[in-house]
Amino acid sequence: MIHQKLTLFICLLLIISNPIFAASESQGKSTSTKTPTAPVSFKKSPESYFSDGIACLKKSDIACAEYALANIPSQTTLAKLLTGFIAAANQDYDGALRALLPFQSDSSIGPEASSSLHLSLALAYDNQGDAFRALEQRIAVDDSLRLTTPISEEDIKTNEKQIWKSLSSLPKDALIEMRGNSYDTTAQGWIDLALTNINLTKESIQSWRKSYPDHPATIISGDLEKIAPALNKAPNTLNGSIAIILPFLESSFYPISDAIQNGFLASQSNSNDHSEVKIYPSQGDKTEIINLYKQAISEGAKFVVGPLTKEEVNALSNEKFNVPTITLETPDIPNKKENSYSFSLTTEDEVKQIVKNARGLGMQKVGIVYSETNLDNQAVKIFSENWISSGGQVLFQVGKSNESGMNNLKSDIASSAVDMIFIAADAENARIIRPYIVSSVPTYALSHIYSGLKLNAEDAPLLAIHFVDMPWMIDRDNPIFKPYRQIAEDLPTGEMQRWFALGVDAYNILCQIAKHPETNIDIDGLTGKIHIHSDGTIDRELIFGAFGPQGVVPENMPN
Repeated sequence: MIHQKLTLFICLLLIISNPIFAASESQGKSTSTKTPTAPVSFKKSPESYFSDGIACLKKSDIACAEYALANIPSQTTLAKLLTGFIAAANQDYDGALRALLPFQSDSSIGPEASSSLHLSLALAYDNQGDAFRALEQRIAVDDSLRLTTPISEEDIKTNEKQIWKSLSSLPKDALIEMRGNSYDTTAQGWIDLALTNINLTKESIQSWRKSYPDHPATIISGDLEKIAPALNKAPNTLNGSIAIILPFLESSFYPISDAIQNGFLASQSNSNDHSEVKIYPSQGDKTEIINLYKQAISEGAKFVVGPLTKEEVNALSNEKFNVPTITLETPDIPNKKENSYSFSLTTEDEVKQIVKNARGLGMQKVGIVYSETNLDNQAVKIFSENWISSGGQVLFQVGKSNESGMNNLKSDIASSAVDMIFIAADAENARIIRPYIVSSVPTYALSHIYSGLKLNAEDAPLLAIHFVDMPWMIDRDNPIFKPYRQIAEDLPTGEMQRWFALGVDAYNILCQIAKHPETNIDIDGLTGKIHIHSDGTIDRELIFGAFGPQGVVPENMPN
């Protein structure tokens, strides 16, 4: 009986405490002149669920956002927007674009929804590699955030830092192309600031500010202005012990290692840098390199240059890099990590520049002739892939050992009307191949066609061949190279001079990485114009030379 009364009491208490019941009781007790009170509803509005969904996504809680979506009528704008936001959060960028693009110009959407809309589209365009459209969307995010109530300065800063991170990692050519496509003043200001950052000075930042006095990037431009004096006035020196890991213990690599070391030490001496340099000889294979690297770190190295061979670099690529480390070869599978940089003399750099310049001159159809060494076979493969991907056509490929093919080469060139010939061969083989090629057809080659002797009677058959190489090899009389000319005199011509130049530039790159690891910097180096990007990638632009009657001469080619 007691239990029955207790149960009845609890039920009665629950009924009385129910707001709907309470409202009914109130109505029952009120006079007839009083307007009845509407029943209270617990279901939130679609707008409230939409805001909940955005809040969930900001916390990366996709399940929570999907619950909010389930409570919004599916055919409404709010539901379609939230569907797109969730797709972007799930990295379904195609789905995000399909859902959101119809609404990007909808002025009826509130600031909070608008900022999420444009942010999701920016992520989608980032995924497609479309930096320009991503920039446009993030500028729209910035505009929307400034209309929210209350304004979130933290969200604005985060968005603008993302704009800067994206732009500052782009190469100069990409920025210039974006600049030409932009008609929006704010976008132009961001791009011009990124271009200013490539060769940063206090004066260049002040000039940018005069051009864009009301631009939103005030915090970032202020940060750049602070580091500019240090960037331009600080001595090019390192503060800490340097380990150089080179394959001195492998006889075939000893001369190369020696040339690199000489170049590095010459550059250090030219900078009046007295940092300790310790050499760690390796065997050029993968068996010992990890232990050797760890040994260098344990013995106090603050910077590491090397290793050099492909096997060593591949073995080391999966390890943690404790200090800034520049490997002198690129791993087969790039694995970008903190403190990890790669700087090497790659055939791919040379091929890409030939393709870029030849296509810039309007050349479409190419014939390929090569000497069939392993190096040249690889060069032909890289060239063909890059040429075709640029929209060009490869009409024929002829190897040196194909005697009938070589004999028919002149008629093949005439009948196919090629715009140019790409020859992949060293100087010795190129001298044999050249008489089979019609001299009136522009012919391009890689650096190894040049032996390093500016005036060499044996190169007479190579007359009028254009080739790409580092400035140190083609234009050594350039005044900026004066500190190194006497030191390099004792090295053999050709390849050893190229490795010497690599060592010189490796030191200068290391200095810039040590001082300003997150800043885009260009260096006029011996190996070319070097671009150090804020994401840690390094690439270089070479120059062109040509075999002329008076020897090899540098020549200007279109960028």
